[in-house]
Amino acid sequence: MTNDAAGREERPGTASGTRGRQPVAAVDADGHRSVPQPDAQRLGAPAASEHEPCPGTAADARERVRRLLDGLAGAPLPARVVNDILLVTSELVTNALRHGGGIAAFRAEIVGGAVRVSVTDRSPTPPSSGPRPHIATPGGFGWPLVQRLSRSVAVTPARDGKTIEAVVPLVPDGT
Repeated sequence: MTNDAAGREERPGTASGTRGRQPVAAVDADGHRSVPQPDAQRLGAPAASEHEPCPGTAADARERVRRLLDGLAGAPLPARVVNDILLVTSELVTNALRHGGGIAAFRAEIVGGAVRVSVTDRSPTPPSSGPRPHIATPGGFGWPLVQRLSRSVAVTPARDGKTIEAVVPLVPDGT
């Protein structure tokens, strides 16, 4: 990984081409769905949802992202794309709960043909993956899966934790 000028780490070979683009639909940590105009009208995205706290489980986060995806107008997304997005969401939230001291913030938004999922936790320790001591040792697959399924992954350190942002395309990559 490399650090950019803002201190974020990015996976080599990825482009964070979604940075700076205006989201067309988003769900923040409080569950508010915001839809900037006029893209909301073009996509037929739903209006604001009721206030919700940060998701307490990976299932809560997946449901929130599923609602965001369901709000898109047009043809349904391929099952593979939806599954990839939900798996990345689940892994980020599970890692924040298991290794990061809990979720401090959660946001999912549609940006430039992709879903950007951001999870802020309370641990400054960056994610890592390494060889497992034994083949039967459980775990260790989540972070590599997030990196494999995402167009880009950025880790932004903060004084009291970090934010991990993964951008997953809305179209299959053909592999």
